[in-house]
Amino acid sequence: MDYSVMAREYYVSAEKLKKTISKYENKLKTAEQRNLEEINSIIASYRNIYYDVFNTARMLEERAKEKENAA
Repeated sequence: MDYSVMAREYYVSAEKLKKTISKYENKLKTAEQRNLEEINSIIASYRNIYYDVFNTARMLEERAKEKENAA
């Protein structure tokens, strides 16, 4: 199992999620008052997913380092 490759893939996914979050944050600036709650809920959901993906990438990166040091 190549943890380094997996970590990079997770980091790429995290960056894509960051862009999606930014897109919704920009929508907040022009959204009507009645849509703010819905957009904020979407942003919160994406942020939770982003942090899960980012933390998984960090964990995989640590495993890759441990595997290197063990070899």
